[in-house]
Amino acid sequence: MKIVKPEALNYGSGPRAVMLLHSFTGTVRDMKPLAQHLEQHEYTVHVPSFEGHGMGPEALVQSSPEDWWKNVLDGYDQLKDQGHESIAVGGVSLGGVLALRAAEELDSINGIVAMSVPQGRDVGDINRRVLNYTKNFLKFTGEDDEKIMERVQYYKDNPMESLDDFRKLIDEVHGNLGDIGVPAAVKYGGKDAEAYMDSAKHIYDGISHNEKTLQSYADTGHLMTRGGDQQALFEDTRKFFDSLDWQ
Repeated sequence: MKIVKPEALNYGSGPRAVMLLHSFTGTVRDMKPLAQHLEQHEYTVHVPSFEGHGMGPEALVQSSPEDWWKNVLDGYDQLKDQGHESIAVGGVSLGGVLALRAAEELDSINGIVAMSVPQGRDVGDINRRVLNYTKNFLKFTGEDDEKIMERVQYYKDNPMESLDDFRKLIDEVHGNLGDIGVPAAVKYGGKDAEAYMDSAKHIYDGISHNEKTLQSYADTGHLMTRGGDQQALFEDTRKFFDSLDWQ
């Protein structure tokens, strides 16, 4: 089965710019419905495709948090080059971590939506995501059970080298929440693991800006853009972006 590398998505040509960031082991497809919703409301939307994602476990394990951050910076520069002075960012899970980092470090960010953001993960937790992804991806591409078990065991014995860098990124972003001086909407799924609710509350409490919200969506799990509250989430996100100061 031929696997086509996911490309970055670009929608709209409106005066307000948003960058949407997908999850670890996810792809731009997970952010596409939200991007299209924002396009309908006259937003320019860019969705970076993170290095190593969507191409199978071999590509994933060769990528790193700095690769993904570079993808964010490239998207940021693209929108700046198009003339956008203010850029909002929304992200899910890994994307939420990087959205928070963008607000902590980049000057032109005017607001963020952080969804399903992890906190306090250890390398074993993250590697289980890699193992599940390996199993699901190889099953999707038609590999037999023996091959799947062999590859899962391989990545169990030989974990992705950058997992500790990923863990450090999560911890560093949570440690720098006080540097966020822009409006923020923090969201979590009511059907997600309780740790994500705790993380959301920690993020909300840690952000220094007084324009911030914390919201749960009862019929939604970890991948919030695909959850049962999708339309409510999209509308709330769009209204939050509408409320920002756009230059």
